[in-house]
Amino acid sequence: MNGWLVIGAIGLLLVGVGLSWRHWAVAMLALARRRAGLRRHTVGVDGFELVYYAGGPRSAEALIFLHGFSADSSNWLLLAPHFRDYRVLVPDLPGFGETGYLGNKSYALDCQVARLKDFIDILRLERVHLVGNSLGGYLAAAFAAAHPERVASLGLFNAAGVDMPKRSPFYEAALAGDNLLLLRKPADFDAILKLVYHRKPYLPGFLRDHLIALGMAQAADQDLIFQEVFGQRVWLDDKLPSISAPTLILWGDDDRVLDISSIQLFKAGIPHAKIAILAQCGHVPMLEKPRPTARLLRQLLEEGRFKPSPPE
Repeated sequence: MNGWLVIGAIGLLLVGVGLSWRHWAVAMLALARRRAGLRRHTVGVDGFELVYYAGGPRSAEALIFLHGFSADSSNWLLLAPHFRDYRVLVPDLPGFGETGYLGNKSYALDCQVARLKDFIDILRLERVHLVGNSLGGYLAAAFAAAHPERVASLGLFNAAGVDMPKRSPFYEAALAGDNLLLLRKPADFDAILKLVYHRKPYLPGFLRDHLIALGMAQAADQDLIFQEVFGQRVWLDDKLPSISAPTLILWGDDDRVLDISSIQLFKAGIPHAKIAILAQCGHVPMLEKPRPTARLLRQLLEEGRFKPSPPE
């Protein structure tokens, strides 16, 4: 069954409980996280109370999932259940989700890389498997280049970080000053889904309302983050050769956010990387094609296996 239909079905079970749409949505996401085997935790990082969800054996190899722009840890709810044998860690990155935005902080790439290192250090993880989508891929690649000894394997899913040879509809609009991923009004929600997915998913009405309310509340802060991170167009081309970990570059063939032509630049900088393209898939393969994505990721993880230190 399609993963979104599973989450949708969970949500429909809550309709008869008598809760408001906001409580329905929160309860549905909580059930989906429980189904994925994930529990909520917090840790202090650079003044943020960083929220992350964790599951799996503490003694297992650590697998960290990093979400993209205008997203949060829930983007990995359909993929995480495939990796219960790993210590799965899914943070809400600073500026997003439950971790939230602090106006006195920088969200530039180097600052986020430093926070990711702090997060990994605080959890006493010597090495990790690191997977990122979109902005999360940008962060994952930058971290793997800066700290190659800490990364056992690297998954880049429709990743940002290079100047795509063929400009996508999103990039063309962004150059003209219009960020199509910002949810400024309710009508933007369907436009964003059409931009991000090859096939727009079904979402229960109360979940749509919840996501629209969240997106509109966060739009101004996320616009500032976007301008800081991408406004100066700092690309990773010269840093990519420092990446030594086994690497998977995964892309949906119908990505309207970050064009598939980006693959050639990532491959030029990481010549040992393996390439995989998913047909009839947009910008978020872990949501739109979770099973083939999980199969490809597991192959990568097998290449980067290591023996973690015993937990303290």
